[in-house]
Amino acid sequence: MSRNNAGAFLGGVVLGGVAGVVAGMVLAPRSGQETRRVLGKTAAALPELTADVADNLQLQAQRWTGLLQARWQGTWERLQTALSTGVEAGRQEHQRQQNRG
Repeated sequence: MSRNNAGAFLGGVVLGGVAGVVAGMVLAPRSGQETRRVLGKTAAALPELTADVADNLQLQAQRWTGLLQARWQGTWERLQTALSTGVEAGRQEHQRQQNRG
């Protein structure tokens, strides 16, 4: 996932979470003072939640990067082998054609 996509995803997760919490608090059958207290606690926990989500996204991105690099390495090695085999076959065919003529 690119940094732009990861940032957009993280922003969406945080914004969706905040919107859900606010909607839940507003619609909950609590007194205004209790709702403000809960909103204050939620707002205080938001930076830690955001940091946790960001760390998790970074770990997942590193994991995927490692997997993709390993797969690409294997593909690259097979491609190099195929190219070398093709070049060698071409050389041999060229020599056969020269020996005939």
